[in-house]
Amino acid sequence: MKQDQATQLRQLMRAREQSQSDVSTTSATRRLERQSQAQPEGRTRLSDKAKQPSTGLKTIVVTGGKGGIGKTNLSANLAIAIAQSGFRVGILDADLGLANIDVLFRLTPKYNLRHVLTGEKRIEEIILSGPLGVSIIPGSSGIQALADLPTRARQELIQELRRLEDLLDYLIIDTPAGIGDNVLSFVLAADLILTVTEPDPMAYTDAYALIKTISRRKQNQMIYLVVNKVRSMAQGQEVYETLQTVSERYKLSIRGINYIGYVPYEAKIRNALFLGSQKPFILEYPETRGARCFQQLAKKLLYYLRRTPRERVDENVRDFFSQMFVYTTD
Repeated sequence: MKQDQATQLRQLMRAREQSQSDVSTTSATRRLERQSQAQPEGRTRLSDKAKQPSTGLKTIVVTGGKGGIGKTNLSANLAIAIAQSGFRVGILDADLGLANIDVLFRLTPKYNLRHVLTGEKRIEEIILSGPLGVSIIPGSSGIQALADLPTRARQELIQELRRLEDLLDYLIIDTPAGIGDNVLSFVLAADLILTVTEPDPMAYTDAYALIKTISRRKQNQMIYLVVNKVRSMAQGQEVYETLQTVSERYKLSIRGINYIGYVPYEAKIRNALFLGSQKPFILEYPETRGARCFQQLAKKLLYYLRRTPRERVDENVRDFFSQMFVYTTD
């Protein structure tokens, strides 16, 4: 069945590419430009910090199934974009086996989550300060999976992580590749699931596998989608429509897939990553199309987060960090 569904994805994408004409491409591009420029009704500007009572720390998990699709770069630039609006933003490097968000920010952590687990440091003592005050919480290379932590260690870690609720408005969780229990514990507990993929059959097949797994573990979940490294806006739309079509065909138990935008394939984005830039892309090249796309994505995320109530697996479990450990024991 898994092979059949993956084949369906590839066949749908090939069929779309073969049937696409210059006229339809132009029409799709114009339509997408109008959509990207339009704002949801009642949305506040990104530069205007929400003047509402605090609803507590909101969490965004950035995931995708496949490695190398740009999750960490997306997490970093989204954090900067949200911080530009005046919010307190943090990034939790949840790749506990190969933590690397600090590398992208050109920071060298002295301490990480392992030191919190051992009781050597409090959570605020391991936080690194990035551009615009973005808080980077380093993961720990080689640390054991959260699901394997003894009960006492879990409770102590929860108490420390809860301290972030007084320090941050938004927390972005950058997950590792795959769909293992360690990834799902973060994905299923977050307020908003942001799935990242790219116009590559392996990438969107893995994205579909992730979405299918989520639907089995937590029904009626909304999946927010970003397509990275696209050559055109129409190409991003095609990937979304392919995933949506197969999800409907196999009747996945999700509320839907909400395609919120794309990030273009740009040499400058790659240069900012690999050529030693001292700033994240959105600060190094603020006038580019890629930077504008990150800004648009940040606007949409804030819009949806302000209107998304937390769905609890247990009414007695009220915060993200406790829910995270509930899901590790499912």
